[in-house]
Amino acid sequence: MKKLFAISMVCALLGSCGSGEKKIEGNVENIKGDWLIEEAMGKSTAGGEKEAFISFGEDGKFNGNTTVNSFFGEYSVVVEGDSLKLANIGMTRMMGPTMEIEDAIVKALGSYSTVNVSDSTAVMLDEKGEAVLKLRKK
Repeated sequence: MKKLFAISMVCALLGSCGSGEKKIEGNVENIKGDWLIEEAMGKSTAGGEKEAFISFGEDGKFNGNTTVNSFFGEYSVVVEGDSLKLANIGMTRMMGPTMEIEDAIVKALGSYSTVNVSDSTAVMLDEKGEAVLKLRKK
């Protein structure tokens, strides 16, 4: 497989994701750590080429895998405004057998407006309040 690397700003990669901060409901500090991506846009991530995950580091950087490609970037948590902002996202661009799962994860990261986070689960919701990404703490 030919490997292509595309490093781009959040708007180019994920549409309107970088246009502003997204609301977090629950303890905003709980977003830090490693999360399994269990479902994206109603699709299970089980059976992907690799395990789908996203990790939010203490240093304000995040990384993950969409079952085929890796992604990375920066994030900020605004405690007073209870919000999460993703920025400067880059992603490897390879083809693989589970591209439909990858496409769903990328779409979900670009369409969420609220994150409901607890100690062990997080759900990213769109503007209609529908779940676009379901996460479970590793």
